[in-house]
Amino acid sequence: MQFTVYQQLKDYFLTGEEFEIQVCRDCSLGITTPAPALVSLSRYYNSDAYISHSDTAKSTFDKVYRWIRNYTHKKKYQLINPDKKPLNLLDIGCATGEFLHYCHQQGMQVSGIEPNAKARSFASNTFRLQVGDENELSSYKSESFDCITLWHVLEHVPNITLRLQEIYRLLKPNGLAFIALPNYLSHDARYYGKFWAAWDVPRHLFHFTKTSFSRAAENTGFSLVSIKPMVFDSFYVSMLSHTYKTGVKSFAVPAFVGLISNIKAGFKTGEYSSQIFIIRKGSGVNH
Repeated sequence: MQFTVYQQLKDYFLTGEEFEIQVCRDCSLGITTPAPALVSLSRYYNSDAYISHSDTAKSTFDKVYRWIRNYTHKKKYQLINPDKKPLNLLDIGCATGEFLHYCHQQGMQVSGIEPNAKARSFASNTFRLQVGDENELSSYKSESFDCITLWHVLEHVPNITLRLQEIYRLLKPNGLAFIALPNYLSHDARYYGKFWAAWDVPRHLFHFTKTSFSRAAENTGFSLVSIKPMVFDSFYVSMLSHTYKTGVKSFAVPAFVGLISNIKAGFKTGEYSSQIFIIRKGSGVNH
């Protein structure tokens, strides 16, 4: 694989440290360089403002995020279980467990994996969910789950191939995985450039396109079923990006950028700010 520098940027969220995005000329997979050592990764998550692990809604931005998140729980459930069956679900990167809790309320059997101890404790204590750390993935028996979800998680994982292989092992025959990922070819990504919040370096170790993820999934043995847009993401990511770029929180300009991003994706490019890849176990290259 040959890589070229695509973007030079900072960790605008927390440390201010400088990184660059290198992109494979062949498959378009982006990697964060230099990648943090595994032993130091946790310090880049050491913030009460890291919203994916926050159950509080202090600022207007947080409240908007939580409202959208609560709305999308229902939409995600309808996507993964349209027939409302008592399926066995594993949510990897389940954070504080709200989505798992919603699915459990609808009659699904649910389990979660969450590396953040505080979020894991909240999910277990508040919702009485079975949530383990990442080391417990290997303890699950093969073919244990009808569906596995990763909502903006795979980009954080140091080894994509090993994680996809583990997902393949854990799924039942013809089981489905639903993997949501940011898309750096979207309009909002191009508009905000180095300030685009979904770069989120160095927490996001990898950066995907349809081509790069589809190839990785198929090489693991999956077949691509479909790709679904996450239309709300362009608005929220644009709000954060605008703050990084200008130092001012605003709704009007980011809302317009997010709207244009969705319109361009819907009518022209197909490149939404975030996309859900639905992949099925089987019919890929390597089993």
